[in-house]
Amino acid sequence: MNGRDMEERSERGTADKRLTEEAFESLLERALRIDVPATPTAAAPIRRRPRRVVWGAMAAGILLALGVSLRILQNQGYISTGDLRRDIVAHIHHEPGAVSVPVVSERGAIATADVEAVLRAAGAGMAPLKPIVRYAKLCPFRGEMVAHFVVQGEQGPVTVLLLPNEKVNGPERVDEDGFVGTIVPLQIGGSIAVVGEPGETALEDIQREVAAAVQWRL
Repeated sequence: MNGRDMEERSERGTADKRLTEEAFESLLERALRIDVPATPTAAAPIRRRPRRVVWGAMAAGILLALGVSLRILQNQGYISTGDLRRDIVAHIHHEPGAVSVPVVSERGAIATADVEAVLRAAGAGMAPLKPIVRYAKLCPFRGEMVAHFVVQGEQGPVTVLLLPNEKVNGPERVDEDGFVGTIVPLQIGGSIAVVGEPGETALEDIQREVAAAVQWRL
């Protein structure tokens, strides 16, 4: 993939995020503009006030529902919170079954064909890894569909996210809510995140192996 392709995909990703934010802002604005039905002049004040209260309560309820929905999407990593590290950990928590079993045997490995299918759908390629791939899924993440893998580390599961449109200036340490790891930029553009539980000794080795193995086919 050439530099122009990466730039265009990055622009599309930015546009998608902007549209999501604009849509949410539009919903908020419409909720705030709920009109109170006109009350006949002859009506006593005691009748007008309850209507205002009811419509005001409806507007407040809509705002609350929108706010809760946005927070849920952010907590699950679907919409950016502005903090890439936090979004990565939130996404891991959203799929707890992927990391619930500490150790799996080779019999628990995901079929190579299934791993390749996820990679193709995510616009990526990756040479076979030494660690067992125990989970592979195409996931929504910050307005994109990305490849989400879990491989077997020395002590437990290690999550790998392939992030073709997430640019970081250098390695960024992840240490949040029970997970540690690193987000590293790739020479081909984009980045990867490799995250496990505290004490996992294979994180650096897995990070280096994935960084050398991944390719973008966007």
